[in-house]
Amino acid sequence: MTLTVRLQNGQTGENTANKEGRIFPPYLQIKYLTAKEEDIGTGIEVDFSFSTVYTMPQEKFSQDVGIAMAVFGVMAAIWGLVRTWSWYKRTGRVGIDFLTLIKFVLYSMGAVGNAFFVVMMGAAFWFLLFFKNQGIALLVPQTREQENIYVIYISVAFALKVIDLIHMFIMHSTIDIFLIDWERPKGMTKKEEGVVEEPVSIWRTYFVANEWNEIQTFRKINTIFQIMMVVFLLHVVGFENYATRDAYSRLHFSDTNYRAPYSLVFRFALGATVYLLTGIVQWIWFTFFYERFISDPVREFVDLCSMANVSVYIMENYLYGYYIHGRSVHGKADTGLKDMFDNLKREENNMCGQRGLLPNTDQQTFRMALPRRMRQQYDKILLPLQAQAGQPQSRMDRGPSGQGASQFEKAVTAYETVNRLLSSFIDHALRDIDYIVKDKLLFENILDAEFEDTTLRGHFYNDSGHSFDGVLFYGNEVTLFIFDLLFFNIVDLIAQNFVLAGVLTYVMTQLIVMLRDFSGKKNLAKKTLVDERFLI
Repeated sequence: MTLTVRLQNGQTGENTANKEGRIFPPYLQIKYLTAKEEDIGTGIEVDFSFSTVYTMPQEKFSQDVGIAMAVFGVMAAIWGLVRTWSWYKRTGRVGIDFLTLIKFVLYSMGAVGNAFFVVMMGAAFWFLLFFKNQGIALLVPQTREQENIYVIYISVAFALKVIDLIHMFIMHSTIDIFLIDWERPKGMTKKEEGVVEEPVSIWRTYFVANEWNEIQTFRKINTIFQIMMVVFLLHVVGFENYATRDAYSRLHFSDTNYRAPYSLVFRFALGATVYLLTGIVQWIWFTFFYERFISDPVREFVDLCSMANVSVYIMENYLYGYYIHGRSVHGKADTGLKDMFDNLKREENNMCGQRGLLPNTDQQTFRMALPRRMRQQYDKILLPLQAQAGQPQSRMDRGPSGQGASQFEKAVTAYETVNRLLSSFIDHALRDIDYIVKDKLLFENILDAEFEDTTLRGHFYNDSGHSFDGVLFYGNEVTLFIFDLLFFNIVDLIAQNFVLAGVLTYVMTQLIVMLRDFSGKKNLAKKTLVDERFLI
């Protein structure tokens, strides 16, 4: 027997003020079978069940959600168009081609995925909050058929974020990066071929390359703590018990309490809310305390570049990238322990210049919008070698007479040539290629774009000190966090088990880190001409 009770309020186009808490006449559905006459009196047990189903018109709520999805979806598509326009300018394209359309689709999919997530989480949390706190019967949980619509939207949002994550991976794994060594030979030395300059140690460059390799997957959110805390709050503390389909709110059930079935919408609302709030607390802790008083790996990397006398030249797009000015104010970094200590003391006591690119400034990090001629000179030197750089060679090829010997000599020559090219560019020593340093306009910062033309002269834009984290996990925490949150809740919607969702989410985050480490290491070796065997 099933008793269906349908609330009168919630219908579209009707005045529901005088219908709140009222119901339509209940509908009783009885399913029965015919008993055989010979079975009467034999003691045969007959299964019997009784259930009550509460429903209400969901048209108004579904309509509101649909409107919100449409509005946020259009806004996301517009933002995708802005991102595509910015990418179009940064790549120096002269016409809309197929790749431009693909980029628009990819940027829009990432933004629409965020929009779907915001709308569905907001709708689910609103429904849970008002249902559990209503004084009279105004809301009832959705039926399984109605919940399937929410599950579909959440699944679509997750699929879009998967594509967004893959797009981010490809972008990060194909950046151009070069380490500019400012160190100069200390003097001349005699060798068999005559008097030559003393070689400069390469170990400082290798050290900076390894540090860059390490911070590529550094995140603001500690995923282990995040998942453990979320599972603890939901499963151990008992917040998941608020996701039942009845109006009662309790953290724990005794053996005598009736436990109503879980609502998928309520489980998503609780899982997403707890995951989001835990992440926000972590972000506040990291931003306002950990970075300031304990450790800031990104800014520490900039300090390391200054100590190593090595600058970092990063090209995210064909004509756009980032520059970390690591030129030592002491003129050299290949020194002994005493000299290094003395240099630090001089800097601490303001007895030397400042580290900034411009005189009497501390600004070391910049966004770059380069002239096309500069990029062409860079590619002319490196492109013929980058296809083979970073590739492992056989033992015979590594020998002095092996097939890789000539290729190695070409790589060394190319490295030295690019090093001179970029250092001359930074020093304004190139005749036809130059740049200026300036601040971005307000709308340029808001839209993350550049309005001015850089065909003849490049622009170095002052930044917040870590804009280059846009090619690291550190600067893409929102994308990674939303992906983790959606993956956690998708697993729970399938298995209805927060513990299993936590375990699988941790495994997924580690797989993502491993893949990013692998691809980033390969690209770093290829683009910097640093042998991959020296990258730890």
